[in-house]
Amino acid sequence: MRSSFLETSIIDLLEADPRPSFIVALIPHPPTVVYTNPAFGEHPGLLELVTAAKEDNAPLWEWISGGSTATTAGPSLSYSDTYWTRAVVNEEMVVVGANEQAKPPSRPVPPTIRVESTTPGPGPDKSIAEPTPRRTRPPVEFAETDTVIEIASERPPSAPASPARPVHALDNRTRSTSAVVQTTTKDRLALRAETVQSLSLERSASDPGWILPDIDPDVIDSVNWAATPLGPQKSWSSRLEQTFNQILVDSRPIALYWGPEYTMIYNEAYSKLCGSRHPEMLGMSVDDAWHEAGKMLKDTMRSFSLKQKGVVEDEWRFFIEREAEVEDGPHWQEETYLKWSLIPVVENNEYLGFMHAVAETTSMRLWERRMKMLIDLGEVLITARDVKSYWEKTIEQLKAVDPQYDIPLAILYSVDEDPEASSAPPSPSLGPSKICRLEGALGVPEEHPIAPHTISLRMSDDGLAAAFREALKAPHPLLLQTHNESLPTHLLEGLQWRGFNDDPCRAAVICPIRPTKKENVMGLLFLGLNPRRPYDNDYRQYISLLNQKLATSLASIVLLEEEARRGRNAAEQAAYDQAMLKEKLAVQTKEANESIQMFEAVAEFVPVGMCFGDPEGNITFANDAWYKITGYPGTGPVKSAGFLACIVEEDRQMLVSQYDRLKSVNNVEFEFRVKQQANLEAPLTRTSPSFEKAGLDLSSVEDLKERHVLAAARAERAVDGSILRVLTCLTDVTAHKRAAEEAVRRAQQAENLKRMAEFATVGLYDMDLEGKLLGANNVFFEMCGLEKVDPSEVELRPWKDCVCEDDHLQISEKIETMLRQDKVQNVEVRLKTAWTADDGAGHKVIVPNRWVQATLMPVRTTEGQIQSFTGCLSDVSLQKWQLDMEKKRKEEAIESKRQQENFIDMTSHEMRNPLSAIVHCADAIIATLARVQELVSNPPCGSAACATLPRPESRDGLSLNTDISEDCSTDVIGLIESSIDSAETIVGCAQHQKRIVDDILTMSKLDSKLLAITPITVNPILMVQEALKMFEIEARRVDINLSMVVDQSYRDLGIKYLDFDPSRLKQVLINLLTNALKFTKTGPTRNVSVAISASLTRPTEAASSSKVQFIPRSEEDYFGHDPSNPAPCTRGKPVFVMFEVKDTGQGLTDEEKKSLFKRFVQASSRTHVKYGGSGLGLFISRRLTELQNGAIGVASQPGVGSTFVFYIEASIPSEEARQEAEAAALAASKMSALKLSGKVNGIGNSASRRAANGGSPSESTVITPGGSASRPSPITPSTGSEVSTPPLFPSGLSTTFIPSTNSLSTPPPTISGILVVEDNLINQLITRRGLVNMGFNVDVANHGVECLDKLRKTDRFVFSGSDEGESSSSEKKFSLSVILMDIEMPVQDGLTCTRHIRELERKGMIKGGRIPIIAVSANARMEQILEAKEAGCDDVLVKPYRMPELLEKMRVVVAQVNGNGVEKKENGEEVT
Repeated sequence: MRSSFLETSIIDLLEADPRPSFIVALIPHPPTVVYTNPAFGEHPGLLELVTAAKEDNAPLWEWISGGSTATTAGPSLSYSDTYWTRAVVNEEMVVVGANEQAKPPSRPVPPTIRVESTTPGPGPDKSIAEPTPRRTRPPVEFAETDTVIEIASERPPSAPASPARPVHALDNRTRSTSAVVQTTTKDRLALRAETVQSLSLERSASDPGWILPDIDPDVIDSVNWAATPLGPQKSWSSRLEQTFNQILVDSRPIALYWGPEYTMIYNEAYSKLCGSRHPEMLGMSVDDAWHEAGKMLKDTMRSFSLKQKGVVEDEWRFFIEREAEVEDGPHWQEETYLKWSLIPVVENNEYLGFMHAVAETTSMRLWERRMKMLIDLGEVLITARDVKSYWEKTIEQLKAVDPQYDIPLAILYSVDEDPEASSAPPSPSLGPSKICRLEGALGVPEEHPIAPHTISLRMSDDGLAAAFREALKAPHPLLLQTHNESLPTHLLEGLQWRGFNDDPCRAAVICPIRPTKKENVMGLLFLGLNPRRPYDNDYRQYISLLNQKLATSLASIVLLEEEARRGRNAAEQAAYDQAMLKEKLAVQTKEANESIQMFEAVAEFVPVGMCFGDPEGNITFANDAWYKITGYPGTGPVKSAGFLACIVEEDRQMLVSQYDRLKSVNNVEFEFRVKQQANLEAPLTRTSPSFEKAGLDLSSVEDLKERHVLAAARAERAVDGSILRVLTCLTDVTAHKRAAEEAVRRAQQAENLKRMAEFATVGLYDMDLEGKLLGANNVFFEMCGLEKVDPSEVELRPWKDCVCEDDHLQISEKIETMLRQDKVQNVEVRLKTAWTADDGAGHKVIVPNRWVQATLMPVRTTEGQIQSFTGCLSDVSLQKWQLDMEKKRKEEAIESKRQQENFIDMTSHEMRNPLSAIVHCADAIIATLARVQELVSNPPCGSAACATLPRPESRDGLSLNTDISEDCSTDVIGLIESSIDSAETIVGCAQHQKRIVDDILTMSKLDSKLLAITPITVNPILMVQEALKMFEIEARRVDINLSMVVDQSYRDLGIKYLDFDPSRLKQVLINLLTNALKFTKTGPTRNVSVAISASLTRPTEAASSSKVQFIPRSEEDYFGHDPSNPAPCTRGKPVFVMFEVKDTGQGLTDEEKKSLFKRFVQASSRTHVKYGGSGLGLFISRRLTELQNGAIGVASQPGVGSTFVFYIEASIPSEEARQEAEAAALAASKMSALKLSGKVNGIGNSASRRAANGGSPSESTVITPGGSASRPSPITPSTGSEVSTPPLFPSGLSTTFIPSTNSLSTPPPTISGILVVEDNLINQLITRRGLVNMGFNVDVANHGVECLDKLRKTDRFVFSGSDEGESSSSEKKFSLSVILMDIEMPVQDGLTCTRHIRELERKGMIKGGRIPIIAVSANARMEQILEAKEAGCDDVLVKPYRMPELLEKMRVVVAQVNGNGVEKKENGEEVT
């Protein structure tokens, strides 16, 4: 369906107008040409006239913008041989037409025929009789008759005539009179359709033109009115016919709802609102016609009262269903905005119907929406400073447009020259040598074919390449449509449409973005059109304005560099002109000087005050500069006395005399001084740009009390020679005088600087960018080894000739960096000259290449360009030599430290290995002797088994007498007890030796600042009990009573677990307990007790029950930071735990106490002789307590005993850490219970065995040094006021672990086999024998490769397909549970072997899960332990160790690897 002529826009009329015309926008910017029609482009002279500077055609632009003068206020203007006409539209735009003033041609002009229609006059009811507005059609030329027809509807006689639009034609056209022809309505409609058809023939294919509703005169007659509530037309009432005829000829869209059913009738203008439902809606009720708004209209009409005249509602936005653009295509919805009103048709106080008048506001609303988008886009684009940001801001602003109806799809490409076009071989191309790069897109998914990242218009035909090539040629936006396949539909598939519910676009435009019309396209904007709006003239104008906005914004960015270049050229030209003027000032006459002053005043270089005075000296006129120079207040005429008051008193007489000279001469020049006025608002003078270029600071000129003024006076005489008036010009020369003084001062300063440079201790230089020396001082020549010459006469290139070749690239890069970043650069290079110095020890140091630090500072011209660089050379050879020496010393120190660590490691390793063998052998001896002692003390002869025992035989084969006398038995028992005592002494000595080795390692860590504190959640009481357990055998052996006391302060805090480092705390306790037992075992009273207390504040000396004196903190920074501020505990709330170790030994004197806690120092020289020791224990204890933010002290009396007190800072653990610690303690208690029942690791207790032999199961016996079997002596708690703890060990469990062959024969359920990997045959033999005696299956390997071979023969190895023969062997597999891995072994070390085993596990070649591996080594440093764990070891056991320690370590590791819990077998027995 086609639209009406009323939709024709101004652009359509101007496009068809043969006159040169253009549109000027008055707001929001200054008057700007926004459109020119095609006829205007055919007149280059008019185009140049409009596009020239507005100052050159001021009268024309004053008239266009609506000036207020009488000569420019009219609607027409004759200017530049052209008759101009203008018409203002909405006070925002001006339409200007040009008419050439030429002779009329001889071609006859076709006549104009005016066709008017007659409509029935108004009826009796005057309330509905409204004048029908006049509607004028645009003139149309017919091809056959060349006749112009103007169609207008007749207006009522009473209606005022509409003012005719002035038609300004060119002077070679004449106006013809109108012929009035009476036609009927049917003829008028037919003529109207014929006119539109002829107009459409002259439209181009890309212009849809004007479209009218497809209606003919027979449409109304074709409706079956008899089937409607209105009945046949013949039966219509006269009022209905009258109202119908009235709306039929009305140009406004009007519908008539008649009768109680509100039957619908409408006119031609209203039919286009019906869309594709026309003419079906004729005769429908309002409910059927308008589904959405029908009920609302009906309710509104029913609610009318007789007093109401009409109801005006707000705007509607609805969508009209339009016919398809192509045959069999889908209908589409058109976005429409309407304002409407209801007018009742009343007769005899009865509502017969309602006239529904509609005013379409679509164009206005769309224009507002689109103009807002253009304004917002313009405001954003002006902030862009380069082309890249221009593309980004364009796509960002298009994305931000709200609503998105007019931007459903947008693709932005930048267009550049194809760099490969020049180098590509000749070949046929598809288009220009351009390449398009995607800058952004809206509604396009990634990698969509419509928007590839780059498009080569020369060779590619992908995506929109063909359309882009056409757009580059088009002067205006290129329209693409789907119905004519110019917009391929396959490219639109998969797009994310924005706007109306993902409606796809039916058309799109490509806007070529040109900065100017003469330049190439720099960008292409592919813009999808609103799918619910036709591409009409308003839409084309919006796209044109958008394209123009993009082009003008891009032009401002592109021309920025050009404007900057022009500005520099203008500045250079101005400087040159100023120099020429200054030269002419000295040689030309007074007239030339006046011309120069006039030029300088115009150019605002030098302010000049001018005044006219009468012969009496009164000033009749003066300009503003004169008032500013003289400082005279106010304006207007000035008396001579007032002017003289501004002059310095000493110069007044001279000024009067100079003016008196004018009586005899015509011109005088003089200089005087004026006083500074307090009320002066503006500065009296401005500095010259030449001063600014020279860097002269003349700001202090404003603070002077006097100013110097140069005056030139000229007398204007009458015919008789008398003076009529005097012209005086004043120039403020204060700045020039100060500039001369400043120039003298600077010359002196430059001379001083030159002298300073000659005596400087660093080399100063100036070079050009090519490396040529422009100037340098003496030191520079000496450093470079060059003979001093004049650089202006001899070309020198120091960088090339004096710098080592290896540093040439470095200094070249620094120069490039200086030019690129425009910043000072520093570089260290070597010169070819040698450097010598004295090292302070009498030795001469010679370095073949001198090290210098060069500073590169750019030097700019007046235009800001870098022309050279200057800087200094500083000799840094001494610093470099010292740095090299420091590096050498550091490397030597590192090497020394490494050798020291290697020595300590080797010593520790070589000492621990034999110690381990000694301890194991001693344990085996003790176990054997204990068994022999048990057999001798309790011979089993009374049992039946005694008869079966073989009798011992002598060496000669004779039987020995088994009856041993009582004396002999006593001697045997004594020998056994003596041997056990000796073996235990061996164990004690080995343990002592181990502690010394540990102390040495700890000292090594402290000295290297590598000792770290690792807090974990631990029960402090349990930790103290474990430390006491280690000394129970030794204490019992020397009859020392060990006890433990828990203070009430500890229990009051209600804490059970704390976060601290238990290993470091236990190390301190062991050192103190070792000393306590050492010095107490010879006294008459032998008591050693450990007390534990706690507080939330740091303990003081008064907090201890003993009068202890804490040792001040060490000043040595042995933990890496300030010793006065140690690292606090950061895990939780701090708690200070204090420990007291009290003994009844020999005590210490005051002199002896002063020597404690020092490195390698004991209480006295007799201590080492009598008790031995290394003197490191207390020193290490002090360090460890201070590392834990604590302190240590001592209180002692000779002959009474000593009390060592220390405290550490712990913290309350988190709830999660506490729960984990409780779970671990619970598991440990279950282990202890299993140990008691004899089910853990095959170890039965002696009590159960003796119960089986008839003994009491409630008592357990141990072998004491006295040789008797008795109950063990547990650690007894204190009976004082403190709360004591229960015994450390249950009464039914022996505290001494004595392995024997028959008591440890049952293997543990979860450890079936142990593989010992050890290269030391002694350790290998002892370890294997001890484990076999415990009942384990043991296999040994000498190194890592043999271990891997042994592993293949165990039940844990899984053979691959190629090893099926080996896997099917009938040989019994060794059942492997754990591996004891030595670290240092030949062939292959233990860490490498462990990594191979873990790799086999990752490859799935080991079954049964992870194999527990325990590293057993003499390497005890933490780094070595961590390295073993990183290699894959589950834990590390340091040599020497005892078999119970090994057994406990295996139990813990196996439990952790197998799930860290208690498992259940099928028979229900619990094992770990």
